[in-house]
Amino acid sequence: MSTAVPFTGLACGALLAAAGLALWGGNRQDASTLDAMRATVRVIRWVAGGLLIVGALLAWQGRSSLPGAAPHLILMAALAAPPEIHRHRLARWARVLPILPALGLAGAGLIWALGTAEASAGSGSITPSQVALTICGGLAARALGMAARTFVVAEGNVAGSIPHVEWPSTAAYGLLTLIMGGTLLANLWQRGWAWNGTTGERSLAGVWLAWTAAGMTPRRSRRLRAVFIVVAALLLIVLAAGYSMLEIHS
Repeated sequence: MSTAVPFTGLACGALLAAAGLALWGGNRQDASTLDAMRATVRVIRWVAGGLLIVGALLAWQGRSSLPGAAPHLILMAALAAPPEIHRHRLARWARVLPILPALGLAGAGLIWALGTAEASAGSGSITPSQVALTICGGLAARALGMAARTFVVAEGNVAGSIPHVEWPSTAAYGLLTLIMGGTLLANLWQRGWAWNGTTGERSLAGVWLAWTAAGMTPRRSRRLRAVFIVVAALLLIVLAAGYSMLEIHS
């Protein structure tokens, strides 16, 4: 068993506890109790993020003994787990939804790692493009949770407005654009043409176009914009999780 598994398992438990506290705290009427619950959930999410970072580092280090997608999933969960920085009082589902992407990714990474005893067929080496695309997936997971919160917050509630979604979605799109541009330049330098038409390149281009569509959606239509962000984030997460099985540069 990989040494990443215990850390990932503890992080899954912490995130599950954070989600449970957020739901239970939504039934509390006392303001001081609510504030204490919010602070506890934030601390638990930071702890879970730290555990996942350790698990991700161990997973990448021992990548040859883990299934190909497990290190990607754990690292994405590590980036999505820490809480966003704001002081608004939100409804309980608005507090729970941002936790769910990290919990889902961490759980998937744990199950994937435990469910496959055979060694990974992929190389144990780590390429910069693998790390960069996985970071994109983690940012997309943060944007996914924040955008999903938009659907459970009243239209006029400032706490549910889209600016909280902007930084992870913008960062993910910017980094994805750099990866896309780097892939095209590498092809041009090595082979004399920019586009090879491989499965990886087509997938990367499709995800990039989805994020472009999300970025072009008017910000005043925050729920429509949230729909585009959710779809683009899901596509990017799937691509990042399966990146080790795609050959983008060949």
